[in-house]
Amino acid sequence: MLSFIMFLTIMVVLSSTLERKYDLKLGEVSQYTIKAPRETQDKYSTEHRIKVAQDEVAAQFNHRKEVRYDVLEKLENLFKEFYELKDYQVIADSVFLDLNKNYGIELEINDYKAILSLDINDLNTYERFLSNVINKVYELKIEDGNVSDLENVKSFTREEINKTVEHEGFNEISVNIILPMIKPNFFYDHEKTEQKREEAAKNVSPVIVKKDQVIIEAGDIVNESHISILDSLGILKTSNINWGLNFAILTLILLTFVIEYLYYRRYQKDCINNVNFLNVIMIIKFLVVILVRVIGEDYVYIVPFALGPLSITALINNNVSLMTNLMTLVLIGIITKFNIIVVFMSLFNVILGTLFLKRLKNRIHFIKLSSWFGIINVIILTTITFIIGNVKSLVLLDIVFSFLGGILSAILVAGILPIFENLFNIVTSMKLLELINPEHPLLKKLVVEAPGTYNHSLMVANLAEAASDAIGANSLLTRVSAYYHDIGKTGKPYFFRENQVGSKNPHDRIDPLTSANIIFSHVKYGIQLAREYKLPKFVEHAIEGHHANTLAKYFYLTMKNNSKNPDEVNEKDFRYGGELPKTKEVTILMFADSVEAAVRSLSEPTQENIKKMIEDIVDDKIRDGQLKNSPISFKDIEIMKESFLKTLKGIYHERIEYPKEENKENNSGV
Repeated sequence: MLSFIMFLTIMVVLSSTLERKYDLKLGEVSQYTIKAPRETQDKYSTEHRIKVAQDEVAAQFNHRKEVRYDVLEKLENLFKEFYELKDYQVIADSVFLDLNKNYGIELEINDYKAILSLDINDLNTYERFLSNVINKVYELKIEDGNVSDLENVKSFTREEINKTVEHEGFNEISVNIILPMIKPNFFYDHEKTEQKREEAAKNVSPVIVKKDQVIIEAGDIVNESHISILDSLGILKTSNINWGLNFAILTLILLTFVIEYLYYRRYQKDCINNVNFLNVIMIIKFLVVILVRVIGEDYVYIVPFALGPLSITALINNNVSLMTNLMTLVLIGIITKFNIIVVFMSLFNVILGTLFLKRLKNRIHFIKLSSWFGIINVIILTTITFIIGNVKSLVLLDIVFSFLGGILSAILVAGILPIFENLFNIVTSMKLLELINPEHPLLKKLVVEAPGTYNHSLMVANLAEAASDAIGANSLLTRVSAYYHDIGKTGKPYFFRENQVGSKNPHDRIDPLTSANIIFSHVKYGIQLAREYKLPKFVEHAIEGHHANTLAKYFYLTMKNNSKNPDEVNEKDFRYGGELPKTKEVTILMFADSVEAAVRSLSEPTQENIKKMIEDIVDDKIRDGQLKNSPISFKDIEIMKESFLKTLKGIYHERIEYPKEENKENNSGV
């Protein structure tokens, strides 16, 4: 059952992600006005922005400074050749042709002769001049393959030469030496260019289509941007199934269940060990999810978001309710496309539903609480609407629905709690309060048929409840257990000392073993009555566990002392043979029952005698192994003993003796 409900819950949540598919084609006229069901990226427009940004990035070039030094070195080597040639009287024309070839220049033979005709000083000055021009040229940016840059270099070179060289022949000679040597000093860097373009692409903000934003109006021509957006949302008929989205949602859903399970296993083991608790949690979770899904987006504010928090808190406890409903809130968010108002409304209902329910004392309080939840829902709706700046969307119908959602939550919880209580045998605090009502048929039966036992039960209840409060156990559960723990004595009330007022003890006329069996029978009869009156299971455990497997010591010792063969008296025949206490509440009840009866029998109930009696009873039961299955700690036991002593001191406090009126002589003379 549990797995089936969990599967249904997952399917309901996943079904909310299925959206209507539209049959639209590029260039057609749209017949629909389509809004984005969730936020997405307009990939087409974003890619266009990126392309524009990348196109605006200029090509990147690296500056190679060594090019200048290579050219200067080449010029220097050329002039070394000139200095050597000056020493020759006759120079073959082939030498000049080789110079042109080796240095990549284009000088005429007469140009070479003109240069060699210069004396050494002039030749040296001419070399420095050309080097200076080259240095100035390389202050310019000469990009590889850039024709414009080469033209600028030519113009600049001629201008620099013409400024200094007056001899027209040497102007052309200088140009013909320098220009062939000039090489580009800036070279295209593909890697750097691509890096700049990538940076430009990263700096482009994606075009985002917001949730509920109109993608296309009816009558608009369908363009590539429309197709791109609709396809990314997966709402075109030609769109592929968005496995990524579905996997993400399924992962999120499963994560909520895993977190819940881990929390229960570590902090709420009762939930793991009690399949009824798990069934209740899953059924209520499913009810909330199905209500949100069925009611739909248009009327979502009327959903009873407090149904989960109120019901789980009432049926289990506040901590379980808080964790369960926080995880359910994630599922609600998925179904409503994470509607921020719905998320906040649910969150406040979760928190307030787990806090306020602590103060509830009966089912009528649910109705009183409903108006508060309605008001809270209205406040959340209006404030969040103002905060997100969507005031124009606020309508009176939504306000009415949000208020009715709070009312509906409390009414539904008040109605379904009895169903869950009976179906899964879960006892709520309100059920417990109903059980301690004196008008309950079994309590009335106890009052009438065994009044002494009823008073004893009230005394035990006071002792046990105070001790439960002291150690942090469920005091209300303990009180109810105390009220009903001895209802089996109504079968034969006169066999129990507290009901023997002014009459002989019937045990004096029967043997100890028979007496013990009569005493033991009140446990079996009590369980029979509990089942007959449909009392919760914990009451049955209280009836059986408050005596557990203890020894009816009085009858055992009497039988042994009066027997001719005391060794043949079997101790096992004088033990109750019941289940050992397995909760703190029943453990406390066991001690309180014994302590109350023992202290009542004291002839002098002083504080010292009461304290010693409590110590003896507690130590005896511990030695007897009655706490083997109990979760109570030794620290709890010490606190419990102090609580017993404090309560009994209040009951058996020392009373002052009132003076009696003395008889005075009548001196009036009458």
